[in-house]
This record gives sequence, structure tokens and C-alpha cells, in this order.
Amino acid sequence: MEENRSKTELTGKEKRLANLKRDAGPGRPPGQRDYKTIYREAMIILASNNSTTPEKLEAEMVANGFMAARKGDYRFYKDTLDRLHGTAPQTVNVTADLNIIFDDSFKPDDIT
Repeated sequence: MEENRSKTELTGKEKRLANLKRDAGPGRPPGQRDYKTIYREAMIILASNNSTTPEKLEAEMVANGFMAARKGDYRFYKDTLDRLHGTAPQTVNVTADLNIIFDDSFKPDDIT
């Protein structure tokens, strides 16, 4: 049966894998800017509109983020740091102490 199949014909699984490889691609398409580039360009535009430097503007934004975080609202500050520097590693330590007791006297025929 295998010999009757055309060499170019793909099976269902091979079709899915071919589509996955084509659709997912190697990453960001050429020419598409990442968040860091967009962020930097926005800083340059805002700085030129406010007669300051991008570095000073970013320092002001970080300071405002600290002030908001001190008041309990850290969303913008956390999002910006996570996007620019990556999220902090999160580990989960799980320990368990299990005592399993097997009851040999149970027989399925005993169920009524």
C-alpha cells in the first residue's frame, strides 16, 4: 500500500507539520520593529517635543513609575521593565511527604 502512495503526497500529520513550520516561521518578519525600537523612537519624539533629551525623559518616566509603585500601582513600571529587560525568573519549590498505605484485604467483589 505504501508503494502506491505518491512520493509528493503528504499524510495528515506531515501536512500539519508543514503548515506549522510555514505559519510559525523563524520569528519576527523582516522589517517589523520590536518593542524596544518603538519605545526608543517614541522617547526621541517626546523629548524633541518637550525640549529635553530622551535620557532625561526616560529618567522622569522611571521616577514617576517608582512614585506610582510606592502608592500601590506598579503595572506600568513592571510592564516596561519586563519588556525591556525580561521577566524575573520564577521558581516553584514543591515538597511533599506522602504516606501511602495499601490495603491488600480489599477485593472488588466485596462491593455491594
